[in-house]
Amino acid sequence: MTDSLYSEVTGHGENVVLLHGWGMHGGLWGSFNEILSNSFMTHAIDLPGFGYSKSLKSNFTLDAITEDIEEYIQRIGQPVNLIGWSLGGLITLNILKRNNINLNKIILISTTPCFTKKTGWLNAIDQSVFDVFSTDLQHDYKKTLKRFLSLQTRGSDLARDDLRVLNQKLTVRGDPDIQALKNGLNILSETDFRDITGNNIPAMIVLGEKDTLVPLPVKDEFEKIFPACEKLILEKTGHAPFISKPEICAEKIKNFING
Repeated sequence: MTDSLYSEVTGHGENVVLLHGWGMHGGLWGSFNEILSNSFMTHAIDLPGFGYSKSLKSNFTLDAITEDIEEYIQRIGQPVNLIGWSLGGLITLNILKRNNINLNKIILISTTPCFTKKTGWLNAIDQSVFDVFSTDLQHDYKKTLKRFLSLQTRGSDLARDDLRVLNQKLTVRGDPDIQALKNGLNILSETDFRDITGNNIPAMIVLGEKDTLVPLPVKDEFEKIFPACEKLILEKTGHAPFISKPEICAEKIKNFING
């Protein structure tokens, strides 16, 4: 729907826009998206610089990406339900913060207001983890991406199956833009939305019980932002619960949207 932003649109009904995580593309949603599209019209977007959305209109910053997504949603012409996973969740929160478009409901999957530890904020990972990934990108970005995928599945009882799926889908739409990878890591490590307000929008928080990137106590922080938020904790799953348990995840989200 935009010159540079690719989206796979399937199904019929209420519009649901899906925003993927770092290093990936919209095809990653797989069977989770297929299930949702039985009830909704889903828009699985490739973020700028990833998948088939190769051209970067401007620098890969959080606001620049957000503006691209906002333009896409505005062209749909009606309020949408927005699902953001990991980095896609930060974009979702930024759309909420900017308050430029109308949203129906938001679903945040394996997302946190702040991914890195800061003073008074320990429910996160060390900044050094992102620093190492950023350095390694300069030498072998493909190997670095696969290490990041391994980190996402670590701790899950379904880690082997999840990692296999992630690796299979990693480059089926081609290699990501290296600058998008670098700047995407910066967004993950530097963004801090702990002071954001929920604007009374209905929100659902989906977390993996054994996620090593987004610890479960983050749900308590989201309750401060979205006091009436619905929470879904998927047992035995890591950072990609919609891959580990697509049927349960999709069904719960469908009920939330329709509720």
